[in-house]
Order: sequence, then structure tokens, then C-alpha cells
Amino acid sequence: MKDIITNRFRELVSQGQKYARQTNRDAYYVDSYEITLVHAWLSSVSNLLQTASLPDSVFFNESRTLMTHENMKHGVPKEIVSKMLGLLMSAQQEWESGLMRRVEYIVAAETFDDFIDHAEGYHKGNKKIESAVLASAVLEDTVKKICLKNNIVTKGQSLESLIDELSKAGVITPVKAKRIKAFAGVRNHALHAEFDDFDIKDVGEMIKGIRELIEDYL
Repeated sequence: MKDIITNRFRELVSQGQKYARQTNRDAYYVDSYEITLVHAWLSSVSNLLQTASLPDSVFFNESRTLMTHENMKHGVPKEIVSKMLGLLMSAQQEWESGLMRRVEYIVAAETFDDFIDHAEGYHKGNKKIESAVLASAVLEDTVKKICLKNNIVTKGQSLESLIDELSKAGVITPVKAKRIKAFAGVRNHALHAEFDDFDIKDVGEMIKGIRELIEDYL
């Protein structure tokens, strides 16, 4: 997916530069014979920026503002084409430097931290079941997010197989993988209501391990 988006950025930048060179400088709107192609390009750029960035990012908001500009009702202003090209080129630099995706994982890490805080609160209250169930959900989501960050396909794979994939890819060490699988074992018992097969100390170790995963890999 990352390579597809990277290539799409390059294609659309190349197209946009061509359209920018071809436009009549003395006219406010793009020539009528170019409108269909240029409007299609604008739509593709807007879609790419919204796909590659977060919903509240400057790229998302600015592309939406440009596409809904009042003068777009009467044609395609050359100014909109230039601004969208500039926005696209800026986003391309952020994407290729890894900053756009990094923001996504920072947000995910903060969200997981909130959930694991609640799990820890249950743990301190000696509520083994509540703590284990909540921590189990965070464990699975964290491992999946780490996989996606490292371009590992998650669809249709079990938690244990994803841990193996992270180890094979060199993202985590075999020792770390073994430890995470132990947490996955606690998770499996919790999700199957086998509460006698683990104790409060096991849950505490899982919470600690999840925090390490979030801090070290997201």
C-alpha cells in the first residue's frame, strides 16, 4: 500500500506540472478543452491527500477547501490548479520522509495508552477479569498496528502468526516474540473465559509488556 501511494504521488505531481505549464496565463479559468482532464486530476489529488493523511490534517482540510471554492461552480480557476499542485508537492515531501504516517502511529499510541491506563486501574483494584479483557484488546490492536507500520499484512492472520511475522522481519527479536506470545496466551484464556488459567500477576506482566511495545514500536 505504501508503494502504491508513493507512486501515485509521483504520477499526479508529474500530471499537475504538465497542466500548470499548459494553462493560458492571461485567463482566469482553465481553457474549456482542458477542463475535463484537469478536474479529474483535481479529484484524484484530493482523494490521494485524504487517503494519505489524517482527517484533521492541513492537507485534508486545504484540499477540501480548494475543491469547494466558490469559483469552481463556473469552471476551474488556474489559481486552484496551482495551489493544489503546491499542496500535493508539499504532501509528497512529508509522505516520502515518513512524517505523515508517523503522525498516525503517534495518535494510535496515545489512544492505546489511554486504554492501557484503564486496564492498569482495574489491575490495581485487583479486578483480574476486567483488567485482562481490556488489556487483551489493546495487545491485539497494538501488534496489528506495528505490523501495518512495517508493511506486514494482517488480514486473516492470528495474533500468534503476526508475532512470528514481526520476528521474521527483524522488527522484534525471537526472545521478544516469545514473551509477547506468553501475553497472547493470557489473552486467549481471558477471551475464552478461562479465568482460572492465569492470575493477577500474569495480567500485570502483560500490561507492562504492552506499554513497552507501544513505547518502542509505535
